[in-house]
Amino acid sequence: MLPSSAVLSRFANPPRHAGGERRVPADPSGGPAAPPRHAARPRREATAEGVFRHELHGVRGLALSLVVLFHLFGNGRVSGGIDVFLAITGFLFTGSLLRRAIKGNGRISLVQHFGRLGQRLLPPILPVLLAVAVGAYFLLPESRWLQVARELRATILYYENWELVGSQLDYNAAGADTSPLQHFWSLSVQGQFYLVAPLVVMAVTMLALRLQVSPRWALVGVLALVLVGSLSYSVYLTAVDQPVAYFHSGARMWEFALGGLAALLLPYVKLSMRGRVVSGWAGIAMIATCGLIFDGGNLFPGYLAAWPVIGMILVLAGGMTTSPWGVDRLLVTKPFTFAADISYSLYLWHWPILIFVLATFGLQRIGPLEAVAILSASVGLAWLSKRFIEDPAQNWRFVRSQGRKFAWAVASVTVVALTTGAAASSLSQRQDALLAQAIVDGGEYPGAAVLMSGEPISLDPYEPGDVVPDLTVLSRDLPAIYDESCVQSHRDGFDEVLVCRDVPADPLRRVVMTGGSHIGQWWPAMSRIAEEQSWELILLEKGGCHLTVDWENVDGLGFNDSCRDWNRDALPLIAQLEPDLVFTLGTTTKGGYEHVAAGAVGAWSKLADAGIPIVAVRDTPRLEESAAECLERVGVDPRECGQPRDASLEMASPMRTAEGIPVNVTPLDLTAAFCDATYCPAVAGDTIVMRDEHHVSATYMRTVTPFLELGLRDAAGFLFSQ
Repeated sequence: MLPSSAVLSRFANPPRHAGGERRVPADPSGGPAAPPRHAARPRREATAEGVFRHELHGVRGLALSLVVLFHLFGNGRVSGGIDVFLAITGFLFTGSLLRRAIKGNGRISLVQHFGRLGQRLLPPILPVLLAVAVGAYFLLPESRWLQVARELRATILYYENWELVGSQLDYNAAGADTSPLQHFWSLSVQGQFYLVAPLVVMAVTMLALRLQVSPRWALVGVLALVLVGSLSYSVYLTAVDQPVAYFHSGARMWEFALGGLAALLLPYVKLSMRGRVVSGWAGIAMIATCGLIFDGGNLFPGYLAAWPVIGMILVLAGGMTTSPWGVDRLLVTKPFTFAADISYSLYLWHWPILIFVLATFGLQRIGPLEAVAILSASVGLAWLSKRFIEDPAQNWRFVRSQGRKFAWAVASVTVVALTTGAAASSLSQRQDALLAQAIVDGGEYPGAAVLMSGEPISLDPYEPGDVVPDLTVLSRDLPAIYDESCVQSHRDGFDEVLVCRDVPADPLRRVVMTGGSHIGQWWPAMSRIAEEQSWELILLEKGGCHLTVDWENVDGLGFNDSCRDWNRDALPLIAQLEPDLVFTLGTTTKGGYEHVAAGAVGAWSKLADAGIPIVAVRDTPRLEESAAECLERVGVDPRECGQPRDASLEMASPMRTAEGIPVNVTPLDLTAAFCDATYCPAVAGDTIVMRDEHHVSATYMRTVTPFLELGLRDAAGFLFSQ
């Protein structure tokens, strides 16, 4: 992905291979994705120090091809090619840095280092970022502009992986709502390695020279520690929170370290010709089959990610052979070298093209014909980028000196970061204003009152300005509790029970709300009632986690270990709070049909033993597509983005017929506030009902307030007695 010549320092090359290799200038970036710069002028001091690795160049072509092909044809599976790239980065960069550090008595010119990197990395990136910005403006809904602007800034500053973690974006198969910049996560991890690695190598070399020990073996020791520590952390984090681990720099450093160790230790590995042939073919087989054997999108980057990395090392151990049976004969063929030559630009271009095609045509997946078309367009753009941008940039006259290269890189990054940062700030302020306006205007729109009246609702299309909230902010139309850090993450490892209280000066009652986001969505209505009635309102919520004692997942709702641990702590805590009422979820549409989960009944029984009354509210509709995405695609058309009532809800509440429900539980059914007898519209009373597939918008929920109060007065009238 990152551009470099496939060259190695004299510290990284087995001497036995020198006879079969062509010397070329060493590349300072050490990155794994771009071809040798045949058009660039060789630097004299580097020419004698670097050796071109034909087989490594071919491996790059294979790995890049697998990445792109799996993105287009793999239906969400991961090829392992990224892991190969990260290891190649460590392999190439380690020897180059060590050579320069020893030559400089422990010092490396950071101005020269980052200037060269900037000249290699930035010219191909900048046109892609510009294309993404323009494409987002014309092809993506306005609601996504803010996230794109944030990711543009994160990309140019090389922290896109952390932006994805903060935005809770998983590495899933590409869809219409996937970020067009998601693929930059790996370049960001590599960029962070490029930032830290020279500092580590300088420190190790200085200390080794002072102690009069071998800098190479000192660095081997440090890399071994990084390998063990990072791999251990990677295995742990992958087991606890795999989506975060996938993007986490600390969980990826072991791949760089393993590549670096290979660079320093492979010169001491002596294989026979037969051994080298077997090693090369075994390595290629491991790389090529990784995506077929492992579901890397859900299992990496734990120890299984070592499979393709070890494959890469085996290919390098085989090296260039004189055998007609050597794998290097395959790796130097034109298909592999061409793929490697354009690999950096191809990686940069293919993903945004894929995402924009999906978004433009409203697709969730592409077929073979679309995949071939996207591949062809990506290859064409990659070749043009290399021919007219990537290669010529190495000979730009205005950045001949190292100081100018550094200044140009800093200026480019600064301009893009400031521009995209300003855009993100402006978009954020606009969305905040629209959300605030929705609260003010929401009281003027009938919303649920239209459905509750029993009169036929209008299914005629609306003009976007005639409904609330604005489509731009619909996906952000959340209860206030989400801005107050009151909701625990749904991910594994987050099992602390967060207790959020809304306490009046002199509370008359205490009500606990608990049961996941489908209870949290009732906060806008419940908090208004609590304020009027002087109740203390307490929220215990963990995303995607219902109140349950289903420790073995018998209900098949897919609750993770963290949810079960959270419930083990939450249930006794609720009893300790001694609330006058627990407001929780009665039925659930999770799992594809509406039902009462046995685990929930068990939890209610535990609270019954503590003498706590419960109101169990019926679940809200679950749509087939996000309401925000549908409405932005087709316009504010209730007919297009709603769905039949029986698509996710039973005609009668399952609470009526469920067995074993304790006497302390009173069911509450407010389905009439969201659906009529047969249909659940996208818009009711000039108010958008759902903000995504299965959550009610905060604006609409506020219009449900009077009907929730009536239901509570009927189900738990004692709350309203003074």
